[in-house]
Amino acid sequence: MKKAINPVLAVGCGLLAVVLVYSGDTFAQGIRQGIQLCLQTVIPSLFCFMILTGFLMQSGLYRLLSLPLGPFCKTLLYLPSEMGSVVLLSLIGGYPMGAQSIASLLRQNRLARDDAQRMLLFCCCAAPSFVVTAVGSGMFASQQIGLLFYGVQVGVSLLLGMLLGIGARLHRKTPALSTSLPCLSTPFAGLGEAFVGAVSSSVTTMAQMCGFILLFSALQAAVQSMAGDSSLGCLLLGLGEVTNGCRLAAGMPHGVLYASLFLSFGGFSVIAQIAGILRDSGLRLLPFVAARALHGILSASVTFLVLPHLPGDIAVFANGAQPVPMGDANTPVLSICLMMMSALLLMQLPRFQRKR
Repeated sequence: MKKAINPVLAVGCGLLAVVLVYSGDTFAQGIRQGIQLCLQTVIPSLFCFMILTGFLMQSGLYRLLSLPLGPFCKTLLYLPSEMGSVVLLSLIGGYPMGAQSIASLLRQNRLARDDAQRMLLFCCCAAPSFVVTAVGSGMFASQQIGLLFYGVQVGVSLLLGMLLGIGARLHRKTPALSTSLPCLSTPFAGLGEAFVGAVSSSVTTMAQMCGFILLFSALQAAVQSMAGDSSLGCLLLGLGEVTNGCRLAAGMPHGVLYASLFLSFGGFSVIAQIAGILRDSGLRLLPFVAARALHGILSASVTFLVLPHLPGDIAVFANGAQPVPMGDANTPVLSICLMMMSALLLMQLPRFQRKR
């Protein structure tokens, strides 16, 4: 099979090189759009959150954040109680936050591989700042639509998590759930070391993510030049990279359903970013891709059922898309979450240091 595929791939790479030469302006325009997306949306909205997530995972403080979420996590998701913070961060921090946390704990031997594989299937959501502000208010000119998008994808994620938890509970021989792997786990880093490590790993991960965004932006520019603004072009764009797909869907009939599908699926650009984060972790990517496809279909279906019952007139079928505002981590939802986590951290530091 490999011998048969390799010549095809070689020919495909040669044809791609020819296309790059003759359509260089199109790809260059896509690269410029990708750079703008990274500088205006991705880096401002994710970088600080990535540092915070890495610091919590490496220092062990994520266990304190998990205390109020422990019963829900253990009972409904059938996961260790201390994984509650990972689930929370994945729901509010953006697409890569869950995968980054899971990979970090797995490499520290603080999370069983089966639990990590299962968490990966539902711990992936777009950040509320992007969904509500950029997509809802900016593209669809309706904050209510943005709240609908975000509520649907969070609800579907938790539903998948509970269903997977039921399956894990039925197939496990022992009902007791281990919360740690003390014989194998590595010690937590000190606060200073954890902070430096979080910044370093976040810079590496962010550079890798931006590289994939630039690549897919260039490919999508070529796709859009061929497919135009048709439904097929919108579908191809949205399945490749979510931002451009949602922007095009905002000017189409029934575009709200397309956008709900794109936001929950995440696009192959996000899948490639998460594949880079999970490199050398041993987790399988194919079940994750299947889960994202199922997540997108369920989200679009729920949106279709809920949309007619929303009160008020909503500009769902607008003919023109609005410009995307700059993504900012200081939006209300993230600001409240960051302040709560910072206050919790400051209150617990003296007790944590005395225990150490």
